[in-house]
Amino acid sequence: MPVYKLKAKNKYGDMPKGYEFQVPSSTTPKPNASEVEKIIKNLGFDAKAQSYESAGNFDVTKMG
Repeated sequence: MPVYKLKAKNKYGDMPKGYEFQVPSSTTPKPNASEVEKIIKNLGFDAKAQSYESAGNFDVTKMG
């Protein structure tokens, strides 16, 4: 399963601009919204940050 590094393009809720995190995903070429939202929630960000789950809100880099 590929892993993607996501970097926030802007400030989303309590997630600062430039924040980076990893998302394991079963989809290509980008993770799907539900996978991103799950990781944002697990990281403890607020509901507003979770609403920006679209991969288009992040710079996405495939790792490995």
